[in-house]
Amino acid sequence: MTILMTPIANGNSHWRNDVLKDVLFGPAGYPPEARGNPKKVFEIIREAGLTALEYAAVRGLNTSEEKARLIGKYAAYNGITMSLHAAYYISLASTNMETRETSKQRLIKALKFAPWMGVKRIVFHAGTHGGLSDDESHSVIKNALQEVWEQAGYLGEGALLAPEIAGKIKAFGSVEELIRLCSELEGTIPTLDWAHLYARSQGEINDKDSYLKILQRFEDGLGSLFVKNMHFHISGIEYTKAGESKHQPLGSEWGPDILPLMEIVDEVGYKPTFISESTEPIRGALYAKYVLEELENSR
Repeated sequence: MTILMTPIANGNSHWRNDVLKDVLFGPAGYPPEARGNPKKVFEIIREAGLTALEYAAVRGLNTSEEKARLIGKYAAYNGITMSLHAAYYISLASTNMETRETSKQRLIKALKFAPWMGVKRIVFHAGTHGGLSDDESHSVIKNALQEVWEQAGYLGEGALLAPEIAGKIKAFGSVEELIRLCSELEGTIPTLDWAHLYARSQGEINDKDSYLKILQRFEDGLGSLFVKNMHFHISGIEYTKAGESKHQPLGSEWGPDILPLMEIVDEVGYKPTFISESTEPIRGALYAKYVLEELENSR
């Protein structure tokens, strides 16, 4: 059964409210005022009424096992669901073989650290196509991730690799590429970055119908794997003809408009984790939460 197209009857509104309690919101990265103080980080997030955090290892996972375990301890104590964004400079189809190998090792390290930190999703960009054709880059990236999973998937203790929609049009990470990759590989789920989709589509993915079409494609291609593991990035964004240019505040004059997306979540009963990559991540996460709460309260 296709969940996206299954209407929720008025008589099931109590069920829907229970589902919406499981929608998670949180920032990407530590609040600036608490950097270097994990205890305060999680206190700030909890006191703000948020329930998720994406640990930013975008310049490499440069922490010790002791600190990683401490992060996991504070996350669990404060009821915060953890994901991790791996290094930006991962490039699995690079023309440089050493870069390919280093990229795989970064993901293996993330899987090793995941249970210590309570991380359930390891978000990453696969990189460029490396001058290869679409089919060739798919094969190279798929084989690299298969090697990572076979070597270290068990280390993550349930953590999944979550390749992300790319903001640059020429980068690996289109809707089609992620569906194909995740449908063929164990241990992978897609990260839908709605700002990146907005930039890749040159502003076209910005209303209820376009959001629905994207969600339907992922659900058709990945089924319950996708529905049960929805991980979304949200932000305002600037873009050029090449795609993503600069992240901006969520809910300002910059697109995409997240109201139609929240309407879908409210109506269907999806349970995604929303990670705000806005220039003010906590404010963005709170804005998204407010929009969904207002929809729920208006019924």
